[in-house]
Amino acid sequence: MKAASFFSGIGGIDLGFERAGVEIVFQSEINNFSRAVLQKHWPDVQLAGDINEVQPESIPQAEVYFGGFPCQDLSLANQGKRLGLAGSRSGLFFKFAELVAAAKPRWIFIENVPGLLNSNNGEDFRALLTKLDELGYCVSWRVLDAKYFGTPQRRRRVYIVGSLGNFGSAEVLFGQGAARISSKSRRSTDHSYAPGLEKEHRVSDYYSIQHAGIGRKPSAGPQAKGYRNDGETYTCDSRGSSDAICQTHASFRVRETPGVSGRLDSRRWTALGNAVCVPVIEWIARRIVEVDKAQNS
Repeated sequence: MKAASFFSGIGGIDLGFERAGVEIVFQSEINNFSRAVLQKHWPDVQLAGDINEVQPESIPQAEVYFGGFPCQDLSLANQGKRLGLAGSRSGLFFKFAELVAAAKPRWIFIENVPGLLNSNNGEDFRALLTKLDELGYCVSWRVLDAKYFGTPQRRRRVYIVGSLGNFGSAEVLFGQGAARISSKSRRSTDHSYAPGLEKEHRVSDYYSIQHAGIGRKPSAGPQAKGYRNDGETYTCDSRGSSDAICQTHASFRVRETPGVSGRLDSRRWTALGNAVCVPVIEWIARRIVEVDKAQNS
């Protein structure tokens, strides 16, 4: 299968689909720093800029169109300023839908923040579903948390799958039988993992040190909330601040460890904050490939 990527960022969704055996044939990203990352890792893939300037005929044939359109106008972190799909950023969903309408790929995949579900009292999500339904897609959606997919973070996102003219999207996101999910934050039981990830990331000597607490004594008050070792990290905030993830025997000099210069650090954190949890994407992408194969065999 082949896929066209929109709002590509640094390629998290692309990587998840690629790991599932899908070939990426097109990418669209407006941010220069993210474009540089894409060009480094996908040098042979056609790369466009602003999605508003993308013409349908410029996109290679693909069975899947995917993307995580901007969430700023939908996010609960933007309380009081949520413009929803009427905003200039999140409203780019309609341009994505326009490109889908022209090509009618067999599958569409969208990732966004859970705030999409209740933005404008649910009317924005209704508009999204209505638009995709008008284009002939059966649409299914599900909120999944990254901490159940072998990653040490709590990152809840809504994942939307559309299948053209059939109920394949429901098969992708909702397999037969109930899935047992642990309600505890710690990763102590196997059934808290997504299928196939039960034996990954079981090391328990990783710690997350909150950025505001680094270099401060525990008695420093609310700015020194300390560390955690319960399988999750603290959340990156809108200022680009981040935690130090370290092992008990390892240094946590964040800039030195990955070899990224301080000059690029703020852009790097912004790109990571906008990125997706690749194991979740890979799980969904593999399901799309399986269902598509069954439908077309």
